[in-house]
Amino acid sequence: MPSPPRGFTAFPSQADLFYLCTTSSTSEEDLNIHYLPPSKSSLRIGVVICGQDQVQLLDLAVLDLLTMMGRNRVNKMKVSAGVIEEAVDEIDVRFVNASGEGSFSTTSGARIPVTNSFANAPLFDILMIPGSFSSSELSVPATSFLTAQYSNPYLIAIMSVASGILHLVQTGLLHNTRATAPHCLLPALRQRYPGTAWQKSPWARQEKIWSSSSAISALDMMTAWMREYFWDRCEAVEFALNASGIDALSECNC
Repeated sequence: MPSPPRGFTAFPSQADLFYLCTTSSTSEEDLNIHYLPPSKSSLRIGVVICGQDQVQLLDLAVLDLLTMMGRNRVNKMKVSAGVIEEAVDEIDVRFVNASGEGSFSTTSGARIPVTNSFANAPLFDILMIPGSFSSSELSVPATSFLTAQYSNPYLIAIMSVASGILHLVQTGLLHNTRATAPHCLLPALRQRYPGTAWQKSPWARQEKIWSSSSAISALDMMTAWMREYFWDRCEAVEFALNASGIDALSECNC
């Protein structure tokens, strides 16, 4: 099973509480309370197109789910004042490939314009790698781009959707890291990349790296990420999820 999303506060154990009740120290360090920083009021998202193969259109559903948090989407719907206040001011989505020109095709036949090349793309807050079920070798420019973006200390998350893991694993970023993949690909991946802790689970995460076994489970992955990262925008998160048809949790750490 995937690791549960981290709450924004970690409380001391019972043994620690006994010690804390008998000491005069009340510092956050001694109390073992850790706070996640406030979520950003704007996000820059890079969708990475690694090759020439058709991208699975369904894999981009996670992108649509996240952009439901954007103010331009929220303002077009009948929502409460709390949702409007908590909406993300701007969600800037860029589609990036080697050339930065033209468009890329999807499995439904639709084409989506490319906005940036690997060379001129900005640093992103979130990277998404949709799948194409291509096992082709990752190009040097794509590898350099992904590793450079990952080294950015301000990168919040890199998300591989379904067979997008075939690209991400070639960068070496998954060494000694938990990850998942479409179940039909796991035997070959375990044999070729034994240094990765492959999980047979709907989705997996370790630190900034998130991966899913399918486009559908990627929606669960994104739901968990949104509830964790936007801990200070709970009303807007639940609005976005409910508007997308995802049931609210019976309990939400808000």
